[in-house]
Amino acid sequence: MLDISKGKVTLVLVPWDLRAGYYKLAQTAKFTLHIDVEKGRDWVIFISKRRNFAKIIHSDAKGNVLISRRLKEGCYQQLLAKATGTATRTLSKDEVISYLNGEELEVKRTNLLRG
Repeated sequence: MLDISKGKVTLVLVPWDLRAGYYKLAQTAKFTLHIDVEKGRDWVIFISKRRNFAKIIHSDAKGNVLISRRLKEGCYQQLLAKATGTATRTLSKDEVISYLNGEELEVKRTNLLRG
C-alpha cells in the first residue's frame, strides 16, 4: 500500500511537460532539484502547463511508482514560489490530498481576521 505520509512530499511549482515517464522525471528531480527519488524518502509532484494534470513519482524497496491524475473539472491552483531558491514547495499529507483534489491551498487575504 502506498503511504504518502512516510517521506517528504515536494510540489514542483513550475509547470512541466508531462509527456515524460518515471525515469525522466526522476532524473529531473535528481539533477535539477537535488532530490534522489530512488532513495525512497521523497514523493515529487509535477504539474502540467495547463494545471489540469499531475504526475507523482516515488520509489520504495518494491519498485518505482508513477501516479497520473487528471482533474475532470477545473485546474490545480497556481501557487507562488519564493523569489530566491528552487521553485518547489513542501506540503503536508493533508495539503497534498487537498491539492490533488483541486482544492485551494492559498487565498488572497482581504481582511486581517477573515479571508
